Amino acid sequence: MLTYKLIYTGLLPTNTYVLYDDQSKNCVVVDPSYDGGKVLNFLVQNSLKLKGILLTHGHFDHCGGVNTLLKEFNVPVYGSSLDSEIAANASKNRWRARAEDCTITQFVDSKDSFTVDGFTFKVMNTPGHTDGSVCYFINDLMFSGDTLFCGCVGRTDLPGGDSIKMRKSLQKIYQLTNDYTVLPGHENATTLSVEKETNPYLKDEVNIYD
Repeated sequence: MLTYKLIYTGLLPTNTYVLYDDQSKNCVVVDPSYDGGKVLNFLVQNSLKLKGILLTHGHFDHCGGVNTLLKEFNVPVYGSSLDSEIAANASKNRWRARAEDCTITQFVDSKDSFTVDGFTFKVMNTPGHTDGSVCYFINDLMFSGDTLFCGCVGRTDLPGGDSIKMRKSLQKIYQLTNDYTVLPGHENATTLSVEKETNPYLKDEVNIYD
């Protein structure tokens, strides 16, 4: 049975997720921000075996803690090739927040799906917040990063952001027929059905081009 643990990491904070199998104890980590080994401590305390790290995009607050995990686990880092340069310069972020540079080793932007030791993820390219933003889907879970939030969407005014691309990405998400538990990069979890009904950005009731 798949279970996830939300761990708040970094200064903002970022929602870092540990997705694990209760029986095998295999796990993946989604978007680890820099936070002094908080995620690593959870893995060790629960005897979890890290098999991969997934990045929804390359911003420092979503990849700045990758190296802490790689010091203990030799695993691939999945993300978009379009965000590889951003991630590689995470320590040079404009806010001067603590983060370590991150190397994406497995590119997902050309894939519809991929498997990490029994975890099979579908991938949707959702540029807008960054050019390489992606969403990951497994079972009834959607890791939306900074594309879709509860009641809102990601900002498009940072380098690499594009409001026109964001609108197209939101239209793709709106067309999804399955209902998912949406696990965003910040703030509260929600469901896709609720967002379709109430999120003015997803419903195209608010102009995001301003």
